[in-house]
Amino acid sequence: MKRYILGLVACTAAMGAAAQTDAYIKLRDEKKTHPRIDAITFPGDANTRYMYDAIYGHGAVIENPWVAYRVYMDNRQSLDLYVKQTPQIELDVTGFYTTPEQLAQGYGIDVLWAGKSIAAGSFRGLQNGEPQTIDTVASRTQRVLDDHTIQVVDKDWIYNGHPIQMTQTYSVLPNSRDLFVEVKLDGYMPDEIFCTGIQKLENDNQGFINAEGRAASWGSNVPDKKHPEIVEQVGLGIIVDPANVVATEESDLNYLVKVRPDNDGVIRYRVIACGDREKNGFNNYKDWSNYIKSLKYTD
Repeated sequence: MKRYILGLVACTAAMGAAAQTDAYIKLRDEKKTHPRIDAITFPGDANTRYMYDAIYGHGAVIENPWVAYRVYMDNRQSLDLYVKQTPQIELDVTGFYTTPEQLAQGYGIDVLWAGKSIAAGSFRGLQNGEPQTIDTVASRTQRVLDDHTIQVVDKDWIYNGHPIQMTQTYSVLPNSRDLFVEVKLDGYMPDEIFCTGIQKLENDNQGFINAEGRAASWGSNVPDKKHPEIVEQVGLGIIVDPANVVATEESDLNYLVKVRPDNDGVIRYRVIACGDREKNGFNNYKDWSNYIKSLKYTD
């Protein structure tokens, strides 16, 4: 099994015994109780908006003490980012929809506007050099395996005219800000290429990508266009298993890593993120990019 060397942020206070993780899927209901469920499956021809709106938060949520992610329950399956002010477990309270009162109390907030980008390490197909969403499937499933692992399963994803079985596994640890990603593919052709990466931030983006499948970006954006007064400084990073890297490139929207499965049909990478909302965290591109460059990857 692959192992990652975990890069911990020295400037962040150790969590000690309070270290925790959480993962959940919540249904949206009329009484707004938002009950937790273990899994949900939609047929492939279900209305995209219906799936997206049926789940509170629009998809499965996973968090470590520093950040949280949600995986959209639609054809994008995008990873969206939430950054905390203080290391703690809090998504069961805010649900990605932090109120002004909660923000004043020290809770975190959704910090990312993805638009048409690849967001924070979303997995995609690749067609004509462009990322391709997961558009045609027999069914889509999201499930919670435990308090630190979620899965997304696409049955019969039609890719280049033939079906692929895909399972995406996302996991976190209580002592690391990383999101660990494994994508298992069955039925792909040996010459088929896929992609992942990180987006460029909407404003004042700075970043890099290298040939080894490592990238970082830093900049500002307005996550909620209904609240233009809330501007978030965000840092994104990605490190792809060298065994999976085919090529890298920079586009107008993304730092893109083209990937193929290893001999076991698996693609592995880790996503790292921060925001300057975090107390005692990163607050500039130089420190963030140096941190991403310092992380190690090993088998």
